[in-house]
Amino acid sequence: MKQWIELSRQRCRDRGMDPTKISSVGLKLSDNQLQVEKERYRDILAVIQYFAEKILSLLAGKPHLILVNNEQGYILDSYGDEGFKSIIYNYGIHEGIKCDEEFMGTNVVTLALQEQAPIQIVGEEHYHEMLGNTACYCVPFHFPMYHNLSGTIAIMTSVEHHNHTYLALLSNMADSIERELSLRMTNQNQNLIQQLVVNNMRNGIIMTDERGIITEFNAYAEKITGRNRESVIHTPVFPFEHFGSYFYQALKYRKQFENIELSFRYSLDQKNVCLFDLLPIINEKGEILGAFAQFRDITDRVVLERQFINAEKFSAIGKMAAGLAHEIRNPLTSIIGFFQLLQKSNDPQKFQNYVGLINTELQNMKQLVSDFVVMAKPSTPERKAVNLQEFLKDTIRFMDSQAILKNTSITAIYDESLTMAWIDPAQIKQVLVNLIQNAIDSIDKNGFIQLSTKMGANNKMFQISIEDNGVGMTKEELAQIVNPFFSTKENGVGLGLSICYRIIENHKGNMTATSRKGIGTKFEVTLPLS
Repeated sequence: MKQWIELSRQRCRDRGMDPTKISSVGLKLSDNQLQVEKERYRDILAVIQYFAEKILSLLAGKPHLILVNNEQGYILDSYGDEGFKSIIYNYGIHEGIKCDEEFMGTNVVTLALQEQAPIQIVGEEHYHEMLGNTACYCVPFHFPMYHNLSGTIAIMTSVEHHNHTYLALLSNMADSIERELSLRMTNQNQNLIQQLVVNNMRNGIIMTDERGIITEFNAYAEKITGRNRESVIHTPVFPFEHFGSYFYQALKYRKQFENIELSFRYSLDQKNVCLFDLLPIINEKGEILGAFAQFRDITDRVVLERQFINAEKFSAIGKMAAGLAHEIRNPLTSIIGFFQLLQKSNDPQKFQNYVGLINTELQNMKQLVSDFVVMAKPSTPERKAVNLQEFLKDTIRFMDSQAILKNTSITAIYDESLTMAWIDPAQIKQVLVNLIQNAIDSIDKNGFIQLSTKMGANNKMFQISIEDNGVGMTKEELAQIVNPFFSTKENGVGLGLSICYRIIENHKGNMTATSRKGIGTKFEVTLPLS
């Protein structure tokens, strides 16, 4: 280091430089050029300023000045003692000036850039006498990972405050700056990737901090909500009508939400349907950092589903209408035939017989239409408290005579914990009678039918099972049993099970069936207790 300083002083003597004054001639950046350079080094200057302020606070009470130069030696910024600033400014040293030997003589900036090593020049080691009362320290920096930028950081103080540790301090500062810049670049890249992903994904994204203040609101969220990002960013999320309350619960009670269906209507004919997911963001210490929500637009899917459902409804109506027409046509044909016979016959006895047959067919048609109406829209259940065991025993007694004709027994196994249930006894009896009758009809002779009850695991539901050893059904037949006018019976209409399903559905319950051909069938009816 001493050798480099002496060689520099010799060069100054060889140039015939006057040691008593600094030449007024020097290279200088224009105002525009200086701003361009500052912009190029903007992030580096910001980080240096942060560390410089920390160092100057530690050295408070002593005159210190920190200078930052670019790779050519031009001063870009300075921090510290205003007295020092005014002194060197009087020498013509200020922002935009190039620190070189031809202008400033022997100086730390030129030597640090030239030798790419830390340099200190103390007191009379300077070539110019007016700098003889200063101690200067300088380290070069080169940040290849950060736009490959180079330059120097220097500290200037008075000779009496000279300290060899300043070079180490500057070297550590340069290392810290490099790490901070590397971290910032990593964060910038991650933020850039995050923004690219967030802003280009086909989901709406909203993020908040722990107070519910919106920190992210991507383009798809703008489209879904109809709100502009600039108008909602840094504002509370809670006033949003559709999802503000969910954010409140997530942030206050750490609740998570999945597949919440939300509808956003913009006009009478424009509506978006979304699935909404929300979860709180919690760090490893268990602290709430914020909340993350996404909207998945399912408008197209909902439209298609509704179109499909409507198509299914029209198809079902067509099938039901065809079935009803078929079932009505047969008795109607008979009625027409009997009327024609009545017109041709004068026999009073035949007249009475024909009228009786016509009345029977009309009653059958009336019952068919009634069943069809019940199946299409069963009445609302009129629930009341019912003693379940007595109710089931009464139903079995009602069906016993039908079973005896097939030499079939009906047995029952009751869950003793089941006593009272809140049901519509007339409608549920209609279901059980229909299921028992189907079981009886499926048995040739010497069969059994077992009815059993069971309390649900949560004590809120109960189950009634009806099992038989009849002819059973194939998988194909089992899949169609709820379709109107489908029947495995030779003379069946095919409305009974459809009516049963609708009654159980209106009771907020469900009915399932299992069957094996030649083995038998089991129906399970599950209903709420209250």
